[in-house]
Amino acid sequence: MSDTLFVFLLILAASFVFSTSLSRIPLLRIPSTVGYLLFGVLLQSPRLHITGTEVDWLNHLADFGLLFLMYISGMEIDIRQLRSVGGSSSTLATGLSIFCGTLLLSFGISLWLCHLTPPPTNPYMLALLFSTTSLGVILPILEETGLLKSPFGQTLLVSALLADFLTMFLLSLFISIQISGSLIRVLLTCAIVPFTILLYGLLRGVQRLPALRRLAGDVQARIRAIVALVSVTAALADFTGAEPILGSFLVGMLVSSLPFSFKDTLRDYSHGIGYGFFIPLFFISVGLDFDFRSVLSHETIVWIPVLILVAFAVKLIPSLHLVRQFGWRRAVAGGFLLSARLSLIAAAAQIGVQIGTMPQMFADCIILVAVFTSMLSPIAFVTVTRQRSANSSL
Repeated sequence: MSDTLFVFLLILAASFVFSTSLSRIPLLRIPSTVGYLLFGVLLQSPRLHITGTEVDWLNHLADFGLLFLMYISGMEIDIRQLRSVGGSSSTLATGLSIFCGTLLLSFGISLWLCHLTPPPTNPYMLALLFSTTSLGVILPILEETGLLKSPFGQTLLVSALLADFLTMFLLSLFISIQISGSLIRVLLTCAIVPFTILLYGLLRGVQRLPALRRLAGDVQARIRAIVALVSVTAALADFTGAEPILGSFLVGMLVSSLPFSFKDTLRDYSHGIGYGFFIPLFFISVGLDFDFRSVLSHETIVWIPVLILVAFAVKLIPSLHLVRQFGWRRAVAGGFLLSARLSLIAAAAQIGVQIGTMPQMFADCIILVAVFTSMLSPIAFVTVTRQRSANSSL
């Protein structure tokens, strides 16, 4: 075994122990992904002597981890469920109004912030970052609190699903415009969407033919097919000018929308592969690239409380739309939970640096804000909903 591989395996083992230990701390409810990100920050210690070869290993696997993370995020979005969740169009309309309110408010605040922040900070990019949410944080909290199947929980779920999908699509369009600036290129970027719809129709047709359906094989064969499909779709997205993460995200939606008997088993396998190996590497890589010195400098640290305040405000204010249906306390609790951000905002911030729409220092601040919101939002949500339950029982 080479020294590089040996060190890499030690990093994997130590990151698991570190992240698991953090997630066991009472009350804090630190997500495991945050633990891996913090572990990546610890790897910057000069005492560890990580070589460039080991960092290259980590970064290459982290790129695929990002694609797998977006695929799993897409799996959480079931178009058929979106249609049936609200019974009527009210739930979808509520989710859309919250997202539109968040986007407009984010853009207004971003215009103001861009006059005060160091260049190059693009207000459109910043608005999309503030509009994101973290379905990976929101869904487990709704399940654990027993609210997932309630009208309140379903409304929050739909709002998070819409925010995830629409932000991903708008982000891909924005990146295409920034890179090419050509209308034809932008339209070509959108080609990944009809391609995915066509692929869905093709697979549904195959499902109706018993002879072809038997060729699909068992769960292991379908996992291999999904990995191949993520690779092909991400490559196609990159070729057309879209972001590869949009391609893998759409594959997740496609798999989620296809009806088949052991979908839950396939989802468990996907989560096991993703969260067990690839996705931790992405967050370790983000933490390893995190520049604490620039963030903690006097010129930068003042922005962290401002960005945290904005991150909560752009979700809490539009969530007041829920007051009429669920009351003030639950509307505020829902706003807190929708403020949780991590996976998409971390990926988008790094992309923003690469395409020149955000300085590295500000991207690091955004990632730090995402860590804070992903830890504080579940605590605030659980605290507020428990107070409501206690008051109603008195």
